[in-house]
Amino acid sequence: MSHYEIIPMQCPKCGSTNHFKNYNSINITTTPELKKAIMNDDIFKFECQYCHHVEYFRHPLFYHDTKNKMMLQYAKDPEEIEQTLAALKAEGLDLADYTIRWTSNWYVFKEKIQIFDHHRDDRILAIYKENMLKKFYEEYPEAGHAVVFYHADQGEKLVVVSEHMKAKFYYFPEQWYANMMMNPHVHKLLKYDTSIDVNENYVKRVYNLDISVVIAKIQTDSFVDIYALHHLDFAKTGDHVLLEDKGKEIEGVILKLEVMDARDVPAHVRFIKHIIKRRSVDDIEVSNHLEQIAKALYHENEVQLLSQLLHVLSEVKIYLPLIKDDKTGELNREVIRTNNHEPVMPIFTKEEEAKLFAPESIVYETYFTDLIDEFPKMSFVLNPQCKELLFIDEKMTAILKRYVQEELSHVN
Repeated sequence: MSHYEIIPMQCPKCGSTNHFKNYNSINITTTPELKKAIMNDDIFKFECQYCHHVEYFRHPLFYHDTKNKMMLQYAKDPEEIEQTLAALKAEGLDLADYTIRWTSNWYVFKEKIQIFDHHRDDRILAIYKENMLKKFYEEYPEAGHAVVFYHADQGEKLVVVSEHMKAKFYYFPEQWYANMMMNPHVHKLLKYDTSIDVNENYVKRVYNLDISVVIAKIQTDSFVDIYALHHLDFAKTGDHVLLEDKGKEIEGVILKLEVMDARDVPAHVRFIKHIIKRRSVDDIEVSNHLEQIAKALYHENEVQLLSQLLHVLSEVKIYLPLIKDDKTGELNREVIRTNNHEPVMPIFTKEEEAKLFAPESIVYETYFTDLIDEFPKMSFVLNPQCKELLFIDEKMTAILKRYVQEELSHVN
């Protein structure tokens, strides 16, 4: 649906207070009548109801075409669309098949709407427009600064608008476009490139072979394979992901990440379907359950350590200092000894604390629940700098394992 808010606005001419309908999101599939308001700029139009003074107030606008699977954000900062998409993902919307773009130029915003309405690829057109502009400057060196726009009111055209000349119209390069779409190298680029800022800088990146894709090596229960990561997705080694294999959804873990040029990505590689989000530390049900665990295991005065425990159990990252053996080159976990001389391994909820604790070590980042099956029959200590130590021993591990298996599964 389209969303707007009514905001009070003072007329800059007469000072009267008006109510302005401020659209921040438009779903053109459900409200197609708003497209005209976008194309003629009425979406930003303010007219005072008292003196009829007219001004245009441009503001961020999100354009969503659910029918043609297209999203477009007009905003000063690309973070605007990242926040919008994060909210849509949280609502369960699958963005895998969407074309997503961001621009800070209002005219480019309207141009892209026309491009996608005619089922053209703006990346191919961006390459053509850049070449066309070079030829235009060679033919008209006196033209001054010029830009090329795709225009499709009455048939597809390209329009060159320059400083010192009238607008010049050119036919759409139908055959050139068709040839480019059939080019296997271009086809691979279009498949794996998920850039959201397709502009003149994008064309430079294409020519400089700087269109990169993040490739993830993923382990599942039955195989290890590589998958591509969408430009707007953020993942790290150890993250759990959802994949599609033979028509079924399966879960995997990222073993390794690397950056690869889009043209070098093997043709069989598919995209990760979904990155599985970690639990929120604010979950009330989890908090209540863990409080019962803590009170059953420890004295009342030690329950104050529960907040630290919550951060670990809710699957935020933990950090382990690893010491490199100079002879073998192997990485071994740091071990410390308590007052009773029992060996324990330190784990940290903050990376900087792990580095301060063992400056010569290599800090390994992972999740507590991912390590729970690997725990040896010895104790761990959480954040050794704390005044009171919280030990995670064999008894504690057994309870936590049961908690992870039983409680987390039904909450999720």
